[in-house]
Amino acid sequence: MQQNHEIQNMENSNISDNQDLITYNERALIIINSIKNLPQYNPYYSKYMMVLICTAGKLQMEYDGQPITIHPGGLFLSVPDSILGNHRISKNFDCKILAVNPSEIASSHEMHSKIINSMLYIKSHPVVQLSATDYANIFDYYQLISKRVRHPQHRYKDGEIRTLFNAFLLAVIGIMDSEMDTSKTTSTVRSEHIVENFAKMVNDNHGRIRLVEYYAEKLNITPKYLSTLVRSTLDRTPMEIITAVTIKEIERKLRYSSDSIKEISVSLNFSNTSFFSKYFKQHTGMTPMGYRKKYLK
Repeated sequence: MQQNHEIQNMENSNISDNQDLITYNERALIIINSIKNLPQYNPYYSKYMMVLICTAGKLQMEYDGQPITIHPGGLFLSVPDSILGNHRISKNFDCKILAVNPSEIASSHEMHSKIINSMLYIKSHPVVQLSATDYANIFDYYQLISKRVRHPQHRYKDGEIRTLFNAFLLAVIGIMDSEMDTSKTTSTVRSEHIVENFAKMVNDNHGRIRLVEYYAEKLNITPKYLSTLVRSTLDRTPMEIITAVTIKEIERKLRYSSDSIKEISVSLNFSNTSFFSKYFKQHTGMTPMGYRKKYLK
């Protein structure tokens, strides 16, 4: 299993000197029992599903470009393929973190559906303040997983740890779901389901397909109706969603791959490198090469 870039950043920043860190199954699962300091490095790309529980102090950071603040008793859920960084912490800050490679999450249809149906909301509402009861329940899960990871290896241990984390994740998502409006009409639920499917398809294509008409056809609706649904649900146009995902993917490739500008352009189905560069500059104010040089310093 390959090591992910954000873990490399943590190690390069000597973050392990300030924490009680446990890894399992070649970093498929990472548990951090205490972390009183965070390095001030540039934003980094995370492929992990990560749960952070603030136990003391305050953490401010950026999550996919949006500022978030986490207070004691607060829970932060970062979904895979996110960009985090620009941490600002109070002197007494401490937290517990449990992160897992998404390949370790159960692939059953039921589990997949539960996660996908909540991701759209969680992506824009990644922090929740836990009640005393919820905090105790989540903390019990966390401690049990930490304990079982330390337990001697047995032939079913991988399945045991995977099952425990999936239960933990469903408990977290259940708490976050409860924050959503429960008085939705059937029409609203259907509309949000369409938008969720649209967002999932766009994310799965990683910016390679940038035509609203393509997604509308896949959803068996007209582009105009898709635009209406996305606007009413997300207050953004379908093209704005597509562009945001595309730019995010370009930035990831520029920062974390050795692919040339031309190779990135081809991989994302741009007609030529010139148009690719103009597209990126139009939405970021920087050329691809300028962006890459900025983060390679």
